[in-house]
Amino acid sequence: MAKLIELGFWGADERGDPTDSYQDAMTLHDRVSAKIVKGVFVISTWVGTDSLFRQARVVCGQVVYELAYADNYPESIALPEFLKQHPECAADQ
Repeated sequence: MAKLIELGFWGADERGDPTDSYQDAMTLHDRVSAKIVKGVFVISTWVGTDSLFRQARVVCGQVVYELAYADNYPESIALPEFLKQHPECAADQ
């Protein structure tokens, strides 16, 4: 949560917890999606069948960029750093 607040994806005084609530995780996903160009999207998948980790990726056409691995989707958000490296994917170019 501290990283989400630091990166501006979640308010310090905002109610809810995207690491624990599906509805709050969807709110977070919508905020992440708003930061990237239409047609580019972020997906989160389990890493392997026995793993507890999730992998977040950015999909842009035929290219898939790895963002990060973490215990859950909110913790795997590394979008600000990705957009610095790939400004063509940013919605606010």
